[in-house]
Amino acid sequence: MTRRADRLHLRVITAVLLLGVSAAWGCGNSAPAPAATATATAGDDPIATLLALPMERLIACDAEIELTAEQEEIKRAALTPIPAPCCSDRSAYTCCCQCNLGRAWWGLSKVLITEHGQSAAEVQANVERWIRNVRPQGFAGDSCYTGRCSTAARHDGCSGMNPRRIVS
Repeated sequence: MTRRADRLHLRVITAVLLLGVSAAWGCGNSAPAPAATATATAGDDPIATLLALPMERLIACDAEIELTAEQEEIKRAALTPIPAPCCSDRSAYTCCCQCNLGRAWWGLSKVLITEHGQSAAEVQANVERWIRNVRPQGFAGDSCYTGRCSTAARHDGCSGMNPRRIVS
């Protein structure tokens, strides 16, 4: 195979694996399918599997999961100390808009609370871990104010504003 064909083949395999994990981790499932866990994380860390979900799936979880007042308080306590990556003058709880990046970390927090019973401290740590995984070099914290809303999160943007059109 050529290098280009090798890269395409790797992308197809990655997409198939992510779709398998995504299907196993529908919002409302309490655990991933065993094969998906083994494929994604060698079966040792269900939170790592969750953190590896595609942004589309996390955004769907934000839309699908309704929190109780008590659960919303856990979310608020967890996300308020985190500066929003796209508008760091706001917290991850009060991001200045409903961008796809924000929807994804809100969906993640909802799953961590409802499916894993995590405390505010645990949710905070895992959302911060997810943000670091999205862009290891960090975010400038100003993409909402500098016209990068339609830039992929991995390029210091918001990944768009429309949950049906996620910029990756």
